[in-house]
Amino acid sequence: MPLKLPQLLKGICSSVLAFNTLSFPTGGRSLFSTPQPPKQPYTAADLKEELETIIKDKKVTPVYQPIVNLKTGIIMGYEALSRGPVGSPLQYPIELFNAATNNGQLLALEQVCREAALSNLHNLGVNQRLFLNMNAEVVRDPNFRGGLTKAFVIKQGLNPEQVTFEITERTAISDFDSFCKSLNHYRAQGYSIAVDDAGAGYSSLQAIAELRPNYIKLDRSIVHDVDKDPLKQAMLDAMTKLAAVIHSKIIAEGIESADELAILISKGVHYGQGYFLARPGFPPPEIPQEVLEMIAEYNFQDVQAKSRSRKGLGVSIGEIVEQIPTVQPSTVVSTVEEIFTIQQTSGIVIVDGDYPVGLLMKDKLYYQLGTNYGISLYHRRPVDRVMDKKPLIVNAELPLEAVSQMAMSRDDYHLYDFIIVVKDERFLGVVSIMSLLNNITNLQIRRAHNSNPLTGLPGNLVIEDRLKELVEAREPFAVMYLDLDNFKAYNDKYGFERGDRVLLLTSQVLSRSIGKAGSADDFLGHIGGDDFIIITKPESVQAVSESIIELFDREIIGQYHPDDLLKGYLEGKNRKGQTEHFPIVSISIAVVINQLHMFTNYLEIAEVAADLKKLAKQRAGSCVVCDRRGARA
Repeated sequence: MPLKLPQLLKGICSSVLAFNTLSFPTGGRSLFSTPQPPKQPYTAADLKEELETIIKDKKVTPVYQPIVNLKTGIIMGYEALSRGPVGSPLQYPIELFNAATNNGQLLALEQVCREAALSNLHNLGVNQRLFLNMNAEVVRDPNFRGGLTKAFVIKQGLNPEQVTFEITERTAISDFDSFCKSLNHYRAQGYSIAVDDAGAGYSSLQAIAELRPNYIKLDRSIVHDVDKDPLKQAMLDAMTKLAAVIHSKIIAEGIESADELAILISKGVHYGQGYFLARPGFPPPEIPQEVLEMIAEYNFQDVQAKSRSRKGLGVSIGEIVEQIPTVQPSTVVSTVEEIFTIQQTSGIVIVDGDYPVGLLMKDKLYYQLGTNYGISLYHRRPVDRVMDKKPLIVNAELPLEAVSQMAMSRDDYHLYDFIIVVKDERFLGVVSIMSLLNNITNLQIRRAHNSNPLTGLPGNLVIEDRLKELVEAREPFAVMYLDLDNFKAYNDKYGFERGDRVLLLTSQVLSRSIGKAGSADDFLGHIGGDDFIIITKPESVQAVSESIIELFDREIIGQYHPDDLLKGYLEGKNRKGQTEHFPIVSISIAVVINQLHMFTNYLEIAEVAADLKKLAKQRAGSCVVCDRRGARA
């Protein structure tokens, strides 16, 4: 049963209160924050005078930090951040806004910052947003008036739908009623609302519940090392669920590592912001290509993992059913007892025509017959009086793991009862708990044996199964066989440990390229050694191949000593024991497309690929060879 909003908030609040009692080594600041200058002995009067000058002369400089769609890598908007004059005691935002708060100039400063942010952003896309910070307490200022920002927005050629006000107050908002009225005024004009610092304390959660914002910005304290902290991951799950309930989107602030990015993508966080993606700057910065490739790779890995989870171990419950006796509901118990004695079965399914309506296990029947007057009460009665009328009945197409979870969640009395399997609602057979668990164990062992221990990618048996499915389906496909050139020489020179690093790098390059240029349905496997396989769509071959070669050639040079790179080769012994110069490791790709051949067996694909690989090996450097020949006679 879905959680209601109050229940969800209560659970999150408990986590937040527990989390905020922990020490945070960076004091809540970014690990990459600009170092603050040594404190100068400025008096309050000095700071007030400096603040008034900044406001009067509008000496505020905006910088912009991208907010990135973590599915696509597209910049959805920018947060405008303000800086005071360089060398000023109020250069940095903390000192600047503290001075404004202490001197009752928060509204005036915010207005100057907004105007600077709007007037300096010239290339905002029609589908992009500008996030403007707004302290919750400015609405209490007697000089606060709505409409000023809208006029300036329109003057800059933007529309209110492109502007999001980001509520930045960490402390409790003193008067939610008046504050909500003010925000509703902005919403009525087309602006959207974001709540900042979510998870930093109860106040932000209260704001989420009261304001129902369009965006929830996760506090840096949650994002920092989220990949290493199960408590933070639980909070992330809870916040994502909360966002779904109130139709909001999550923005993770302060992303500073690839591992943080990966876990945020896997948890379904919508948008991200942080130094790892791009630092604040002017003009507004772009996202580096390598980061875009990581986003594509992590999304591909996430889709593949979820796909494997949905497919489970690849075996459905209908494939392991056993046949046992069936009887009609009117069959008397004495007859059923004879069936148990003669056929040595542990259970009988009661069917009405072809449809199961009950189950009777042997031990359950004997227990009832063994009670006082059991024989006289039940022996001549129809079996529907003693059968279980609500047995576990499952569809034949369900994966084994799903059925296992359902079966093991039954009460202890029925835990070891047969599982009835149906197809199109008709009785197909039964599965015992022992059979179910044995099959799951054997399949898990098989999967473990057929996953490469280094890369974790599916191995030969899984690859063969996938190729067989493709041949039988007769739908368009392309199989890309990939292997490394001059890899043996590299292993001989640098050792197996460094060689394993190259193989792992190769698997990452392939995964990243599929994420960038392929599709979620593509398959990546590790045949063994330096041989890999990709199954994709014919129309994706060129883009995936180009991405692989570009990435591999760029990354492989980092695996060589500078002296060897300078020479451009390694000196080693060939298979005949002769000294030879081996060029830098490259990658060869042989592509087989079934639009040119009518394959009847998956082994035929490998035969065509072997010929193509020979051609590829004859070429220098990384290359791709596609089969252009017609079907064989």
